[in-house]
Amino acid sequence: MLMFHGPGRTRPASAHAANNPVTRLLPGAVLLFAGLSAAGTAAAFPPLLADWQARYGAISASGDNAQCQLCHESSSGGGSWNAYGWDIRLAKENVAACDVNGNGTVSNEEAFFCVEPLNSDGDGSGYTNLEEIGVSTQPGWTNGANNTIFTQTGTLTGQLPPDDIGPLDPDGTEPPPPVEPPPPADDEDLPPGQRKRQTIVVRPGQSIQKAIDQAAHGARIFVLAGTYRELSDPVNGLRINKSGIQLVGQKTRYKEVILENAGNQRNGIVVVPEERNDCLECHVSMAPPFELYPDVEPGMDPEPVLYDIEVRNIIINNFTNNGLFTERVDGFKIVNVESRNNKNYGIFPTLSRNGLVTRSKATGADDSGIWIETSENVQVTHNLVEGNTNGIEVSNSDDIELSYNVARGNTAAFAILLLPDIFDDRAGAKRIDMRNNWLIANNKPNTARPGSVLATVPPGTGILHLGVDDSVIENNYIADNGLGGIVIADYCLTVAGTPFACDQDPTVTPEFIADNFATNNRVLNNVLVNNGTNPPGSPFDFAASDLILLTLGEWGNCYSGNDYTTHFSTLGPYPGILPPCAP
Repeated sequence: MLMFHGPGRTRPASAHAANNPVTRLLPGAVLLFAGLSAAGTAAAFPPLLADWQARYGAISASGDNAQCQLCHESSSGGGSWNAYGWDIRLAKENVAACDVNGNGTVSNEEAFFCVEPLNSDGDGSGYTNLEEIGVSTQPGWTNGANNTIFTQTGTLTGQLPPDDIGPLDPDGTEPPPPVEPPPPADDEDLPPGQRKRQTIVVRPGQSIQKAIDQAAHGARIFVLAGTYRELSDPVNGLRINKSGIQLVGQKTRYKEVILENAGNQRNGIVVVPEERNDCLECHVSMAPPFELYPDVEPGMDPEPVLYDIEVRNIIINNFTNNGLFTERVDGFKIVNVESRNNKNYGIFPTLSRNGLVTRSKATGADDSGIWIETSENVQVTHNLVEGNTNGIEVSNSDDIELSYNVARGNTAAFAILLLPDIFDDRAGAKRIDMRNNWLIANNKPNTARPGSVLATVPPGTGILHLGVDDSVIENNYIADNGLGGIVIADYCLTVAGTPFACDQDPTVTPEFIADNFATNNRVLNNVLVNNGTNPPGSPFDFAASDLILLTLGEWGNCYSGNDYTTHFSTLGPYPGILPPCAP
């Protein structure tokens, strides 16, 4: 478990300020400490190394092996850096991306965290900095003459790594990836060589959808940087209806791939069975609550149809309903995808399993920035969600892990829910674990559709854990949320007296009522600061505090090792009892 230490307490590792626009690959990065001399920088390095060792030293020998050459070209430090050290410099300067606690500066610990998902040394296997640190190799050096040295005046490529700094790469010598082949003309059939390589390259002015349609199973579609407006489908910007597709956008310091709404399209990218391309054949609207036509039977087949999908390095802008939507996919990776102002949901896997959402960003959704719905075995890690109603929502899903995410400026940071209207699609919500996240100042006014159950969620919520079982909430930093830091609640108790009360809502079944209790959840070693101090004028203001337990019984929920000031519980006399966890 990666921790950093502050005065008088142990705090969780800072979460990644998503999409990591800190690297030398992104526009607008400014040199850090530009006014410092090389000698001054070298003098400042030992405290940086000490902070690095405090964060990683217990699990990694990388710093012990390399010392100053963990980040520098020279064993004495100085004014030349390897790629990892250079990325840390850029992170220290990039307040917008890496200042996760909002104090206007980037600490060493925040900078380390911000560069964890990068592959600074560019090793051909794509190992992230954190993966290399975890196995005691060098995040800033790779084997052979494949290294770049950075100075304030330029770069030197093709450099050898230093001697005697321990193992460099987890796989040993690994050449850099090959240069992408040139794209075919738009009206050409794919040449045999490209078919053999299983790579199709799309350049501005060509159609990404045409490349997807031509791709065989296992193909990699590499999209050169530019803004694309796809015209072949009036509903979806792009649709993937076949397995084994990698859709990868080019991303360099000044270049990125943007998929823009071409008109009135509803979804940016859909990864769905072919018969689901036009959801409007079944639904009156693609906005929540996804009302069905009267002759359409409710309920969905949960069995997967598509396998092994990857979408990487694409910005999705301004679609009427959803940014990226998957349905019935087994094995998916969503990496460095940014959803901007897609009205309902940003990144939305449903009825899917064995997935990863990482290094991504979602902003401007009136519902959820990232929604994991009726799915299982999904990791959601190192993302930024900001300016949504729900930052991250998980509903009616099992075996989900949320880790190292930053949620700030949403109505609720995390909404972890058991919902009755999708209970027939997937019953239960269990083992949804949250570790090492930063959830800060989620006080945005609720802009969800009026009359929806989401519209009843009050602003100022860190974690809302509603009717969910067997989960661990551990080592999170949760601060400045006006109503509550961590709320664990029974569903029916929480919605009593509203139009969604369990004795009024027609979607509530006896089976749902039997499962609506939040049970066997463990809340461990979280740091909660200044939550519940500015309640929003909601029916739950009476409970405003760092820790809130709203259940009809103890139900096996327990709390241990948390650093907090205030709490409220429905168990025992005011302010109530938080049951301790057994040793």
